[in-house]
Amino acid sequence: MRFASEVTAPVDVEVLAYTPAYRPRYGGPPDSRQEAEPADVEVRVQLGGVDVTEALPADVLEALRQEALEQLEG
Repeated sequence: MRFASEVTAPVDVEVLAYTPAYRPRYGGPPDSRQEAEPADVEVRVQLGGVDVTEALPADVLEALRQEALEQLEG
């Protein structure tokens, strides 16, 4: 017998890479201006020592990425 069920479990989130937001200073010619870039973070999520990053739904992974950014940027 098989069935689907939702569970809540504690996971370990490891930050693998972090790129802070880039906010350019304007002052040069318009064609040399760079666009602002938001901060970015790459994470690995483990459950009981097993990497489950790729198995997480996109919205859950994004929520964990946002939480990691908040922790990093305080």
